[in-house]
Amino acid sequence: MFDTYSAYIVNNPISSIAVFITVLPLTLTIARRAFLDKSLRLLFCYLAVKLIIDLAMLHYASNRTNNIILYNLSIPLFYALLGGMFYFKFAEKPRRQFLIISIIGLFFFCAWDIVNSNEDLQNMREHRVVLYSKMVEGVLMILVILLYFYEIIKSLQIPNLLTFPFFWVCSGLLLYYSSLIFIAPVIHYAYTWNNTMDLGITEFIPSIFEIICALFFSVGIYHYSPKDYAKQ
Repeated sequence: MFDTYSAYIVNNPISSIAVFITVLPLTLTIARRAFLDKSLRLLFCYLAVKLIIDLAMLHYASNRTNNIILYNLSIPLFYALLGGMFYFKFAEKPRRQFLIISIIGLFFFCAWDIVNSNEDLQNMREHRVVLYSKMVEGVLMILVILLYFYEIIKSLQIPNLLTFPFFWVCSGLLLYYSSLIFIAPVIHYAYTWNNTMDLGITEFIPSIFEIICALFFSVGIYHYSPKDYAKQ
């Protein structure tokens, strides 16, 4: 079994790094006690769930078993956890209401997209990546981040963005989801279990930006201080 995992990791180094690098922000969250902040606590939950799902996907991929169903189901779950962070950051009620509506809406949209993208849902071997949901998730997340940036710029309450933990979290998410918007529709046609399409470097772009996003998370969490949280 270990040989199987090792062979897969050697053949897919970038995507494997994207899986294991999640341990870095998780460890920093515990070390810096960043879970005291409600938003960063949800980020910790997201990272923990993401690591579990990614490891499960790596296990299935190593054993030549279709793991795309996990990818599809993770879309509304990840958006709920990441979007939930902003619920505690938004000061205005209409923005919090929009966030809740978008989380519920994406859940139903993704369910429809899974059914629409797969003619036979019972055939897990031929299960395919959703066509629209990842792109919609990216658009919604970018919109939420921009609304948050607008709010903090308007309030002028943050003296130094570079030492503000949530700024780095938002920047990482902004880079990651910006890279996915135009690639997500292509993934539907390329990421099939018996796929022979060669996408070149495009295939690794999501994993590369996923690694950069995790590094940005780590920088932000590193700047978190329990003392600053106690002053709030």
